[in-house]
Amino acid sequence: MVGLAIARSLLRYTTELEGLVIDRRVKRTLDFLEQAWREPGDVAEIAARVGLSSSRLEHLFREHARSTIRDYLRDRRLLHAAAMLVDTDERVSQICYAVGFGDPSNFNHAFKKTFGVSPKQYRNGERAAESTNE
Repeated sequence: MVGLAIARSLLRYTTELEGLVIDRRVKRTLDFLEQAWREPGDVAEIAARVGLSSSRLEHLFREHARSTIRDYLRDRRLLHAAAMLVDTDERVSQICYAVGFGDPSNFNHAFKKTFGVSPKQYRNGERAAESTNE
């Protein structure tokens, strides 16, 4: 399904990054984001942690990680949400908040834009696919 394709794409992207020489401050930023991806992504705060201005960090991050910090966080949250939709029976709104989105409407819109279906449709489709594979 769509979710598996996106997960494979992220894995491929992460593997490609591991083989590259990445600016140490971008690496520190990625490490921090992996630990704090559920928290609000304040670029100024993250930049201060690595000793850069917000604009310089954004520039370096885009250059080395091929994404903006905001997009990276959104994609990380959406991938985790997709896994939770399949693996749990939590309500979509609970998942929305659990992965760091502050508004279910924004979450639903971002999810549909990324996966091509609503979170509920994704859950139903992935579970149906799992039951036919068993």
